[in-house]
Amino acid sequence: MEKISKEHICNELLLFVQSAILDSSLSITPDTLFSDIGIDSMSIIELVLFIERKFEVAISEKDLTPENLKSIQTLAECTFRYL
Repeated sequence: MEKISKEHICNELLLFVQSAILDSSLSITPDTLFSDIGIDSMSIIELVLFIERKFEVAISEKDLTPENLKSIQTLAECTFRYL
């Protein structure tokens, strides 16, 4: 399998958040803080499950930290380390 870029992960997460979690009319960027747009712990679980299915990785519980779960960008960087 070819190496997936952080940008690709960001784009996939951005699309997922806009289509499955948030109102699609809301404009966000990879750096938008989840806390600023009302993404809660249940939505974070959805995001982690999406990542695990989409990229076929299992994110360790030790990496599910507030620092890694701040934004799409930080979550993509965390995911990238597993690829």
